[in-house]
Amino acid sequence: MRWLLRFFGKYSAPRQRVEKLPSPAAGSSQSVLNNYANPNSAKANIVWRDGSFPLEVVGESNYQRELVSICGRYTRLGYDAEHSALMKLEPSNPHDSNAVVVKIKGQTVGYLPRQQAVRVGTQMKEVRLTEVNCNARVRGGWRTNQHDEGSYGVRLAVPTRGLIDFGLPDRSPMTPVIEWPKKQKKIRVVRPKPAVEGLLKGQRIFLFGCAQDGTIAQELAAHGATLMSKVGKTTSMLVIARERPLTVGISNSAEYKAAEEFRSSGNDLEIVTVDELRKTLTIQ
Repeated sequence: MRWLLRFFGKYSAPRQRVEKLPSPAAGSSQSVLNNYANPNSAKANIVWRDGSFPLEVVGESNYQRELVSICGRYTRLGYDAEHSALMKLEPSNPHDSNAVVVKIKGQTVGYLPRQQAVRVGTQMKEVRLTEVNCNARVRGGWRTNQHDEGSYGVRLAVPTRGLIDFGLPDRSPMTPVIEWPKKQKKIRVVRPKPAVEGLLKGQRIFLFGCAQDGTIAQELAAHGATLMSKVGKTTSMLVIARERPLTVGISNSAEYKAAEEFRSSGNDLEIVTVDELRKTLTIQ
């Protein structure tokens, strides 16, 4: 009967089917990601405002050699240019199965921050993407003398909240319609409680550049430090979880600028790296 109706033009094709994709936990392995790969992955390119790069990449200090090979050696005037970048899910990462690696010209230049990796990775899995292209801005690479230089930093043209436009083509009738979540669940960070006694007792510390509930945070809390969620007037110390010189991303961050402003206003606020703080604790 259907063929007869189709012949006379009265038969309409069935509506698009709605298919629920596996949760992030269930889709964390590489095999599952491969099974749900979107055939349009090669065309996926994030659409975002021109000249805006809100998402900061972390861990660039570990990939300065790769960034130098991409952007060139340090110069007096430094470097500031846009590149095409690739964000790729890395479920086999031994430290974080939700990791999202960032590559430029095929070379790893850093990773997404942990919370952003969960948010971006979840949305990529929902549209069956294991990798996606985006625009990136690389800045830094300046050196005036052997004691004054700025390493390379990377920022991405990717929104830090809300739904991401992956720039996928219109779906064909056979492509499943994805049900987007109405609201992203906020990840609750449980900061370790300060020890009763310790060399850092009474210090109110904001930890920058690593997980607020990770190994370094537990180490500081074990010395009696109280960890804060942001830099405020009561903050006594900003601890940066990386070596100097600081990246452009850290120097331009809201937390670092707030700490500098409080310190210049006469507040007793100290800015140190983890290694510098550890040396002080050893001497005491």
